[in-house]
Amino acid sequence: MLLENNPYPQDIRVRSEAESLVAAGHRVEVVAPRADGQLAYERIRGVEVRRYRPYAADGRSMWGILLEYAVAVVALNAGALRALARGATVLHLHNPPDILFTAAVLFRLAGRRVVFDHHDLGPELVAVRFRSRWLVRLATWSERLTFALANHVLAANESHAQIARGRGGKQAREVTVVRNGPPSSWTRLPLRARDGKLNAVRLVYVGAIAAQDGVDALAEVLARLREHEPPLGAHLTVIGDGNARDSLEAALARWRTADAVTITGWVAPERVPELIQEADVCVDPAPRSELNDRSTMVKVAEYLALGKPVVAYDLLETERTAGGAAVLVPAGDTRAFAAAIAALAEDPAVRLDLAARARARAQALTWECSQEALVSAYASFGGTGTPRLR
Repeated sequence: MLLENNPYPQDIRVRSEAESLVAAGHRVEVVAPRADGQLAYERIRGVEVRRYRPYAADGRSMWGILLEYAVAVVALNAGALRALARGATVLHLHNPPDILFTAAVLFRLAGRRVVFDHHDLGPELVAVRFRSRWLVRLATWSERLTFALANHVLAANESHAQIARGRGGKQAREVTVVRNGPPSSWTRLPLRARDGKLNAVRLVYVGAIAAQDGVDALAEVLARLREHEPPLGAHLTVIGDGNARDSLEAALARWRTADAVTITGWVAPERVPELIQEADVCVDPAPRSELNDRSTMVKVAEYLALGKPVVAYDLLETERTAGGAAVLVPAGDTRAFAAAIAALAEDPAVRLDLAARARARAQALTWECSQEALVSAYASFGGTGTPRLR
């Protein structure tokens, strides 16, 4: 497995897939960037992890990110070539970005399998982050090559599967939907909910703070809650970090709501459920865009698994994930977003009903459901055997 976008095991999708494949009898090696304090090589829960020293781009400079990618291409292709020489039979590419097609060429020439794990829509992501036509064209070309070289595509949701079959030109049998999802153990954790009308509501947001995530809009939502009649106190805990944190902090200052927000930064995965459990209402403010409409927000599935009332915008894949177990308001309408939170704070019966519906819906969204699809896809390859890395 080649991974550029996150360290390992911090990337939950990659970690879940790698460990599931190990449990199914495969030998799995992940090549990923090395975060501070990490070893260059270690074995984690049966997964062999080799790490390279990345160029640390600041996340905002286009040229800095391009240099980051250039370093990654060299390191990850070297890792792929080394694994190929040692007997690897499947190359599993994780995006973004879609820059690893050269490694795919090597594996295809050697008669090996290539899997494209389609986490994000590359061209749409580039359009949101940089608004550069030539970079979007480059991302589109890179995505097209990656699709063309892949024997099989793992799509994060049905929207991604449609893209794989459409602009990716893949046959239906060459595409498997493997959704992100929380472990089923989360659905068995105790429900925690406060009774009665809430005069001060506890809000939680989990995930990246990036331009496409719209977290800065929560500053205005908090201000709207203070204007509610009667005024509603609120405290927001943001569990995560990202390159748009400065924009969030600026928005909090502009709306004078910084005193109502705690940003924890990234925390250990085992702490996430306990922090979510402290919430009265969980939120996802991702705005409408071609990227977000077609992206599965794993945070929503995590909120549902823990039986939390959810307020989010009515994006296509968010609706599919929630399945009627969340409060969805018109995209971009911060007044409606705040009003939905206020209505939940005032009505304990609705909160209790949403908690029950969330838990029921989450049963179909756990990683164990996705794991079956992943292992079945690998079993369908036939003749590849278990990777033998010497």
